[in-house]
Amino acid sequence: MNERSVDQYEILRELGRGGTSVVYLVKDKADRRNYAMKVLRNDDGKQELSEKKADHLSAEAEVLKALCIDEPGNVSLHPGIPAYIECVCDGKGEFAGFVMEYVEGRSLQKILEDGRAYTVREAVEAGLQLCGIMEQLHGQNPPMIFRDLKPANILVRPSGEFVLVDYGAVRKLRKSAGSDTMQLGTDGYAAPEQYGGWEQSDERTDIYGIGAVLHHMITGRPPLDTGLRPLREILGAEGESRQLDEMAKILLRCCMTAPSMRYSSCKELEKALRSVIRLRTRSRSRERGWKWFVLLVNTAAVCLGLAIVLAASAAGAKTAEYCALIEKARKETDFEEKKEAYRRAAALRPEDQEAYICFLRELAADCVITEEEKSALDDVLFGRANAGRLWEKAAGNEEGNLERMRKKRPGDYAAFSVELGKAYFACYEGGREAARLCFRNALSAAGLWFDDRDMAEAMEVVLGEEWSKGRIDAWRELEETSTREAEMSGNGVFAAAVCKAAAAEIALSADRHREVGTDMEMAKEVVQVADIFMENAENGRIYVPERLREEMRTAVRSAERAVSNWAK
Repeated sequence: MNERSVDQYEILRELGRGGTSVVYLVKDKADRRNYAMKVLRNDDGKQELSEKKADHLSAEAEVLKALCIDEPGNVSLHPGIPAYIECVCDGKGEFAGFVMEYVEGRSLQKILEDGRAYTVREAVEAGLQLCGIMEQLHGQNPPMIFRDLKPANILVRPSGEFVLVDYGAVRKLRKSAGSDTMQLGTDGYAAPEQYGGWEQSDERTDIYGIGAVLHHMITGRPPLDTGLRPLREILGAEGESRQLDEMAKILLRCCMTAPSMRYSSCKELEKALRSVIRLRTRSRSRERGWKWFVLLVNTAAVCLGLAIVLAASAAGAKTAEYCALIEKARKETDFEEKKEAYRRAAALRPEDQEAYICFLRELAADCVITEEEKSALDDVLFGRANAGRLWEKAAGNEEGNLERMRKKRPGDYAAFSVELGKAYFACYEGGREAARLCFRNALSAAGLWFDDRDMAEAMEVVLGEEWSKGRIDAWRELEETSTREAEMSGNGVFAAAVCKAAAAEIALSADRHREVGTDMEMAKEVVQVADIFMENAENGRIYVPERLREEMRTAVRSAERAVSNWAK
């Protein structure tokens, strides 16, 4: 179509507005069809429109046009991208905005605000649609990066199809650029590189946005609000769900702080999402084969209904008391009273990890666990009869609280053992042996994730007494997993302790490393990783206490000198 005047459209109602523009539902006076018209706002009453705002809106129109039209007159539309119609001018013949397809539907933001919870399968299907839309943008020459993927910019048609709107933040990828010239994005959904200015946004920036949106759809909150904890923990899900666990891994990788740790393309992400569907399909096939058995079980369940109701009532009262004790402990200012409340909660439900985790985090909040605090923690973890005993012995005691959790919930036991091992290693002076026992127990239990298992195996090596060539590889593995975790969570206490210990060992035991055949280049790399992490901590990007930063700095500088002398 040729450019026409805004007067040739009848404005029906306002659909939405942003900082510089407003979108109306309009009717074409010629063909009587409804469209959406996006025009510049003129709230200050001036007749002249800002040239900068006009250029910005014109650029958005060109983006939409490029995505919808391959050649003049040859419209090739993606169902998830609104069809571009034409630009419109004002009464003076100057650019005023553009007209596009009117998409009937609600914004995903409104749907989520109304309390809609999406299943893993629904989120996977939404992710596949978003990947398809992004592939249309990324497939341009040069690639277009959307940069503002969020629920408010997604419309859901009545048929369930997703449509991406608002292309004002789109930026063309420039291979030679070091970073974005303008920082754009929405808190909670924008990738870190959109704020830091140290790296330009690329295809992986939109992958972060997809992960953030899918996380919000499943949990009801954006990832920054939940701290990127496992989906099972956020949702309080129990039992076996391979789909949920696999989806959690996918979203975690999408939302990694470092772009290099994310999926490299939407094709790669799409392949991972389809693997979740295949898991579900296999699961359903098994379920169909056991339908008759489920029917029998349901019949038997009716007979046991009264007993179950009575048992549930008792369990509910127990759970309420457990939660009340934890809440009391959190608010208690007297340390002995706090410990007693946590001890009573642990004795009431020893298989639940919440009381243990809450007490551990309170003790480690200042990054120092004293002997008194360690003794109190033992009292809660192992029960009063076992307080003060070594982890290894108490864990084997039939009456120990943690032994009960290990038997009933081995996955929770393994995960908590890793957290306890980290706290002992980073916050408890002389806690290396206790940390080693924690990581050993984690390895012996079921349910560890890959990173936690790799970390536990590496800890077994570096905290053991035997030295070998593989020791430096284990330190490198620990640095990788702990610093990656720190970048994701913002808490670098454990990572700083790992980097400090690795550097200190190289500084103090260079001769011993040479004796076992350690590769000097690998030792140099371990020191370099610690140095980079130290800079991030000192720049405030990752939290590390000042005392620990100083200790890490001293160890790293000493290790650099040792490696330099090693080379001579």
